[in-house]
Amino acid sequence: MRMIKKLKYITILTILAFNAQANEPKVVVTIAPIHSLVTEVMKGVAKPYLLLKPGESPHTYNLRPSKVRRLHAANLIIWVSSNIESFLEKSLRTIKVPKIQLIDLPNLKLLNTDPHIWLDPNNAQVMVQAIAASLAKIDSVHAQTYVNNANNLVIKIKALDQQLKLKLAPIQDLPYLVFHDAYKYFEHHYKLAAVASIKLSPEARLSVRRVYKLRRQIKRQNIRCIFSEPQFQSPLIRILTEDTSVKHGILDPLGNGSYFELLNGLAKSLTECLKTIRPDRF
Repeated sequence: MRMIKKLKYITILTILAFNAQANEPKVVVTIAPIHSLVTEVMKGVAKPYLLLKPGESPHTYNLRPSKVRRLHAANLIIWVSSNIESFLEKSLRTIKVPKIQLIDLPNLKLLNTDPHIWLDPNNAQVMVQAIAASLAKIDSVHAQTYVNNANNLVIKIKALDQQLKLKLAPIQDLPYLVFHDAYKYFEHHYKLAAVASIKLSPEARLSVRRVYKLRRQIKRQNIRCIFSEPQFQSPLIRILTEDTSVKHGILDPLGNGSYFELLNGLAKSLTECLKTIRPDRF
């Protein structure tokens, strides 16, 4: 008799767990930095699905059928814009699922030609609040959890921002080049001295004339460091820095982990590459 009761109890718990899992919001997020923010907002409720795995670039990504099925099964899709996830735009026209296109959010600070809006911590705070509001609409049962998580996350982002302002202040006037035009939000927010990008987009081809112009610019403007990206292996960095004292660093606009690791990683790469030129400043 006791065994029967125990089996019934286990069965009830299994059914409840299954129902709870079935009712969890299925959220798909395209890229790692946004996925990190959504994960924090959904903490204690469910885990969002990350469409692009670490190391995959949205600029060269091909949407596989299994990923399309994920999108169709979602309750909410969160993406940035067609300028980042160009592979997604056509599919989203036929997927009848609620979506947040983050670049369209009101109160964002937008800079021309650069869709990497998450690299400004103020924009991240706006996105976090909007994500919480959208989640509350599709899952009213956990609305207060989303709001509380978002508020706590905003506090953490503000604290990170203050730390990075102090860390980056000593290198604000040191000139450098980046691989492609992806860091304007970070540079503008922290008043950094990026001179130019090697490419406007990763897919762009560089002419011999452009390479020659960059070489002259490096010498004329006393460029201290050139940054490549882990997603794109390019011999251009070696060509541009050959026979110069210019340092080589790596910047990653996407990151592989949390939003906090991403911004801390950018600050670390910048300071480590630039401070070796002017040790008297540190």
